[in-house]
Amino acid sequence: MSRSLITFFFTYVLIHLFYGISGFDPLRAFPKLPGYLLDLGIWLPVYLFIFWALGVLGIGKARNRKTAGAQD
Repeated sequence: MSRSLITFFFTYVLIHLFYGISGFDPLRAFPKLPGYLLDLGIWLPVYLFIFWALGVLGIGKARNRKTAGAQD
Protein backbone atom coordinates (compact mmCIF):
# COMPACT_ATOMS: atom_id res chain seq x y z
CA MET A 1 0.00 0.00 0.00
CA SER A 2 1.37 3.41 -0.84
CA ARG A 3 2.51 5.78 1.86
CA SER A 4 0.19 8.52 0.58
CA LEU A 5 -2.90 6.32 0.92
CA ILE A 6 -1.88 5.20 4.42
CA THR A 7 -1.25 8.83 5.37
CA PHE A 8 -4.61 9.97 4.01
CA PHE A 9 -6.42 7.24 5.96
CA PHE A 10 -4.66 8.05 9.26
CA THR A 11 -5.19 11.79 8.75
CA TYR A 12 -8.90 11.27 8.05
CA VAL A 13 -9.31 9.18 11.20
CA LEU A 14 -7.34 11.55 13.42
CA ILE A 15 -9.09 14.68 12.16
CA HIS A 16 -12.55 13.18 12.62
CA LEU A 17 -11.63 11.90 16.09
CA PHE A 18 -10.46 15.41 16.96
CA TYR A 19 -13.67 16.95 15.58
CA GLY A 20 -15.78 14.42 17.48
CA ILE A 21 -13.97 14.78 20.80
CA SER A 22 -13.68 18.57 20.73
CA GLY A 23 -17.09 19.23 19.15
CA PHE A 24 -15.46 21.69 16.73
CA ASP A 25 -16.05 21.35 13.02
CA PRO A 26 -14.75 24.29 10.97
CA LEU A 27 -17.13 23.55 8.09
CA ARG A 28 -20.11 24.06 10.39
CA ALA A 29 -18.62 26.78 12.62
CA PHE A 30 -17.68 29.20 9.82
CA PRO A 31 -19.11 30.24 6.45
CA LYS A 32 -18.03 28.26 3.38
CA LEU A 33 -14.65 29.70 2.33
CA PRO A 34 -13.19 30.42 5.80
CA GLY A 35 -14.39 27.01 7.01
CA TYR A 36 -12.76 25.20 4.09
CA LEU A 37 -9.53 27.16 4.51
CA LEU A 38 -9.40 26.39 8.23
CA ASP A 39 -10.13 22.72 7.55
CA LEU A 40 -7.34 22.65 4.96
CA GLY A 41 -5.07 24.47 7.41
CA ILE A 42 -5.67 21.69 9.94
CA TRP A 43 -5.37 18.85 7.38
CA LEU A 44 -2.07 19.91 5.81
CA PRO A 45 0.18 19.94 8.91
CA VAL A 46 -1.37 16.72 10.21
CA TYR A 47 -0.97 15.04 6.80
CA LEU A 48 2.64 16.21 6.41
CA PHE A 49 3.56 15.12 9.94
CA ILE A 50 2.10 11.64 9.44
CA PHE A 51 3.73 11.35 6.00
CA TRP A 52 7.09 12.31 7.53
CA ALA A 53 6.65 9.91 10.45
CA LEU A 54 5.85 7.00 8.14
CA GLY A 55 8.92 7.84 6.07
CA VAL A 56 11.15 7.86 9.15
CA LEU A 57 9.71 4.53 10.25
CA GLY A 58 10.13 3.11 6.74
CA ILE A 59 6.47 2.20 6.37
CA GLY A 60 4.99 2.16 2.88
CA LYS A 61 8.19 2.45 0.90
CA ALA A 62 7.88 1.66 -2.78
CA ARG A 63 9.84 -1.24 -4.21
CA ASN A 64 12.07 -0.66 -7.19
CA ARG A 65 11.06 -3.29 -9.74
CA LYS A 66 14.42 -3.37 -11.53
CA THR A 67 16.59 -4.00 -8.48
CA ALA A 68 13.85 -5.41 -6.18
CA GLY A 69 15.17 -3.21 -3.36
CA ALA A 70 13.59 -0.45 -1.35
CA GLN A 71 13.44 2.86 -3.17
CA ASP A 72 14.36 6.07 -1.32
